[in-house]
Amino acid sequence: MALNETDILGGKAIIFQNDFDIWQFRTWVSEEKQYVRKSLRTKDKHQATNDAEDMYFQIISRVRNNEKIFGKKIEEAITPFLKHKEKQVGVGNEITIVIGRYKTIEAHLRHFVRYIGANTKITDLSSNFLTSYYRDGELTDYVSYRSNLDASPSTIKNEISTIGSCFSFLYDEGHHSLRKIKFPLTTKKSNDIDVELVKRQTFTRDEYKQFTTALSKSYIAKYNKLTTSEMFDRQLARHYFLFAANSGMRSGELRKLKWEDVEYRKLGGGNQQEERLAQISVPKLNTKVRKGRVFYCMGAIYLERWGKDFAKHKTGYIFSRDGMKELNNSFFNKHFRNIMKISKINKERAKALVPYSLRHFCITQRVMSGCSFGDVALMCGTSSKQVENTYFHLNEAMMMRTALARYKIIDGVNVPITNLLDETI
Repeated sequence: MALNETDILGGKAIIFQNDFDIWQFRTWVSEEKQYVRKSLRTKDKHQATNDAEDMYFQIISRVRNNEKIFGKKIEEAITPFLKHKEKQVGVGNEITIVIGRYKTIEAHLRHFVRYIGANTKITDLSSNFLTSYYRDGELTDYVSYRSNLDASPSTIKNEISTIGSCFSFLYDEGHHSLRKIKFPLTTKKSNDIDVELVKRQTFTRDEYKQFTTALSKSYIAKYNKLTTSEMFDRQLARHYFLFAANSGMRSGELRKLKWEDVEYRKLGGGNQQEERLAQISVPKLNTKVRKGRVFYCMGAIYLERWGKDFAKHKTGYIFSRDGMKELNNSFFNKHFRNIMKISKINKERAKALVPYSLRHFCITQRVMSGCSFGDVALMCGTSSKQVENTYFHLNEAMMMRTALARYKIIDGVNVPITNLLDETI
């Protein structure tokens, strides 16, 4: 029950006492058609009057700056940002993002909403909500919260980057008043690359052989008694996976790859075994890093066979049913998991392997074959530093080869020693 109601500032606001004699503040915000009600946390009327006047002028200032006084629940508040990112999907210019990137942004913000609490209003957040926040009565922070849910350091850093972009956009659009938010210091120093995860997700040579055996024998065998469309889809997935392992291309690049982006080149002949290479042009808008590239790779045989024996189209998207509609990642994920089930790969290992493992395998094999980090980076559309940091330490064989490297001088020429019994140093 309100007691001792008193007008202030000529009736623009009211102060009153509650049942515990604590002064309260109330004023009407006509722009949002709601009352602002807040405790002044004092029993002293003079102090309450001064605090109430200050509070009123702060509210008026925010209203004049087109700020919202009554914030939306966090789930609703981030919607403008998601709509903004959704409009960037496939628009065909420098701000373009792929649908997979949009889904990732959605996933990042879902984790954030769970951390904050779906019913929390955006205006209730202080600038340090990522570094100090009470959940269920306990003080925590975003890094600890996600780490306890087994999120990797690189995943957490990516999520925080998305949250930062979201709040920057919302501030610029006038949806909240937090000019800056405080980021966890640990995320600035964390390694972008989860090397152990990459290692777990990389095929060994034996596993890749078991995978391709299941893929090219059992999965497309006639005894499966599949319909024509089912067999077509399996052949599509088969050639996609085989070319992925030879090209090292990202899934988004492969799904957008068109017949018009491919040329073929013959090497060798005569006394040499002839090799068929594919020359691939990747438009910058199809890449994760928005930088186009042209490279050569093995696997031309799979593209040629797919086009000659199975594909019903000769233009447009290669790994598609009709060349017109790009297939979703879920199509290839489903087939990948089905192949893993019938392969002889250890079941625990099979759980760790994903379609992206084919890119990891391709890069690892190039590095192991002696290709420079720079050459591999050019082929796969990344940086040499990224390749070095991610893949150099994945193979004991490579480290052993480096440790055992020897040479001797013959007629002034450095000659590698292949038989370590020849000489020691």
